Amino acid sequence: MTSPTLIPQDCTSLPTGERCDATLPDNPQCTLNYHFGQLLGVEDFRVEQGFHLGRSRRHQRLLHGQGVVTGYAVSYKAADLELRVGPGYAIDAMGRDLALDAVQCVNLAKWWAARVQQKDAAFNDVLDRREFTIDLDLVVCYATCLSEPVPAIAEPCAGQASDLAYSRVCETVRLVLRRHQNEPDDSQPADLCLTLAHLRGVHVKQDGQSWLVTIADVDPDVRAVLLSTGALQSLLVPALDRPAPEAGPLLIDSGVQASADQVTLPFDHKLAPASVLGGVFTVTQFDQTTGWSLFNVIDATYVEAAAKPPTVTLKLDRALTAGLLTRVSVNGSGPTPLLGANLIPAGAARSDRDGRVLTITIQ
Repeated sequence: MTSPTLIPQDCTSLPTGERCDATLPDNPQCTLNYHFGQLLGVEDFRVEQGFHLGRSRRHQRLLHGQGVVTGYAVSYKAADLELRVGPGYAIDAMGRDLALDAVQCVNLAKWWAARVQQKDAAFNDVLDRREFTIDLDLVVCYATCLSEPVPAIAEPCAGQASDLAYSRVCETVRLVLRRHQNEPDDSQPADLCLTLAHLRGVHVKQDGQSWLVTIADVDPDVRAVLLSTGALQSLLVPALDRPAPEAGPLLIDSGVQASADQVTLPFDHKLAPASVLGGVFTVTQFDQTTGWSLFNVIDATYVEAAAKPPTVTLKLDRALTAGLLTRVSVNGSGPTPLLGANLIPAGAARSDRDGRVLTITIQ
């Protein structure tokens, strides 16, 4: 069901099995027990390597799971019939790193021409059609490559083919386009590749000796996603480990009411009743002809009711004029501010800071 399209790094032109089927040891249970005079061979070094690699993979597999951590943006450029995959990092179900360092792309027309030439069995039902529409999945799979050949001591009777050996094993990824399956096939072995995007409405049409391939929709929301530890900390630590700092009371803008000669102001904190004085509040109205006019606050009544925000009702020296712009200010600074029940001035961010003037506009 898989059809290779892009193999990053330097394995692109190599046939499978020549350099791209290398393996890395993975054994987190045992490592070397060094002793004086110990003779070390190839298998000993693989055990040492496999212990650390295996522990890292086990940690990622069991603690973090599988999914895309960052990047791997998928886009389709219709003018060039080109599917592009951006750099990214992910972890597969074995805990292995899936790191792509550079943008990879594929021309879909050439991709389909290769499927036809190779008689790809995954597309037997449509290979002979001149026009059809299917759905595909773009997946990323773990891969390794051998690199940096060096002279090597050949085993007896091995011949010249063993005079060189590769001194490096490089981890990389393989990007694959394959048929989308609506129902998983339980008879197949577990899939260790990660889905990056679902390509809906892939329309293939023969145009003379060439092909035209277009995509109706690229859906990246099907991918599994992993949040980095830094992202989790920024989201959870402030809420779990840091108590909310005490702050001064604020106006609840949506609950302010004004009618006749009264204005009612709701607050988000309980207030210190003795600080609720008429001089703390200022009420003004603006007229396009005469400008601003100031109202005197005759009385300020503070009320605490169960299951409701505490309120202050201001009694004014005259009725407000309907339809005029009205502004109400609460003084939370200076020598006589409005205080919360915690004795923090209105609008103050914390107990050691001065408050500010809170103003609400009523239309």
